[in-house]
Amino acid sequence: MTTNTLLAEYPVNVTNLDKVLWPEQGITKAEYIQYMIAMSPVLIKHYQDRLLTVIRFPNGIHEKSFYQKNIPDFAPEWIQTHPVWSDDSQRDIHYILANNTATLIWLANQAAMELHPSYTKIVQLNEPTNIAFDLDPTVKGVDRHGFRKACKVALHLKEVLDDLGLPSYPKTSGATGLQVFVPIAKGYTFEDTRHITQFIGTYMVKKAPDIVTIERLKKDRGDKVYFDYLQHHKSKTLSGPYTPRAVPSGAVSAPLLWDEVREGVQPHMFTLRTMPKRIGERGDLFEPMSRPGVEIKEIIHFIKNHPGI
Repeated sequence: MTTNTLLAEYPVNVTNLDKVLWPEQGITKAEYIQYMIAMSPVLIKHYQDRLLTVIRFPNGIHEKSFYQKNIPDFAPEWIQTHPVWSDDSQRDIHYILANNTATLIWLANQAAMELHPSYTKIVQLNEPTNIAFDLDPTVKGVDRHGFRKACKVALHLKEVLDDLGLPSYPKTSGATGLQVFVPIAKGYTFEDTRHITQFIGTYMVKKAPDIVTIERLKKDRGDKVYFDYLQHHKSKTLSGPYTPRAVPSGAVSAPLLWDEVREGVQPHMFTLRTMPKRIGERGDLFEPMSRPGVEIKEIIHFIKNHPGI
């Protein structure tokens, strides 16, 4: 076992740097830590003051993994957390806040290889800062046909959002899916945003019934793309921007240009090894998500008064 100390805002002890986490790519823990350091300016911008759920893979992506919400007892005391009462556990869950580079290094050293931030910030846990549409291919074969179909659905969705005057920003999930985000103004609840996600999901099925479904049961979806409007909820999360995923390619969740969606990009094109260079060349394509969002009051009012459309 190797042990070193990296200096960020706080000293971080790192161990087993030569442990291979992504075997197919030969990506070690040391390389993952370097990725987190290189990406920390953009990661912190998008994760700061958001409740963080992680998936840890202590022995690499093909071995046992587990979700972690509550900060472990052995964590350094300088890691910032936020308590949230859990009715299920009947106790406070102390969520980690990825608010500095030191925390990102510590998470990487713990082999927390998937990061899932909340839709809200801790200042108001019932007010999402965005609306998220999760497009999940039912067919996930090696020919990547499912992802191409998800891109087609995303382009249909963009037309709908454009008609509503809503800006939209796509990103790969890093695995097989595609996600589309809309930044919204302060003051709206998940109940408010559900009116929009459900309305658009139902409309999308009417607009493109050959490729879109909102069926919850996988057996009833056929080969269509599942438009998961229920994923946008206080108790749920999606993979965050730039997080690695536990896939053989070492892919990360990559914000995209809409032109790239049209051109047929694939998730495996964006990895731990290529994303820092992409940021240097294209910048943070998800940067608009950190700005004040758009008002949706009129859209919600319209939907409530036209439920049959």
